[in-house]
Amino acid sequence: MGRKTILIGFSLFGFVLGFLAWLLRNTAAGLIAQIGLNQDIADAVLAGIAGGFLMVLTVLVWSALD
Repeated sequence: MGRKTILIGFSLFGFVLGFLAWLLRNTAAGLIAQIGLNQDIADAVLAGIAGGFLMVLTVLVWSALD
């Protein structure tokens, strides 16, 4: 695969992941808030999980290409 194809693929995957996280944010944030965290912290936890998931997949794919 070319560099442009990989970059476009990662950007599309990031968009889809962010879009799904936005749709599910109220439900997931409500579940996180039940353990005693406020809404801002719950949103930050969700953003961190989504970002971490994306970075793990990026490293896995990158190492598979070498």
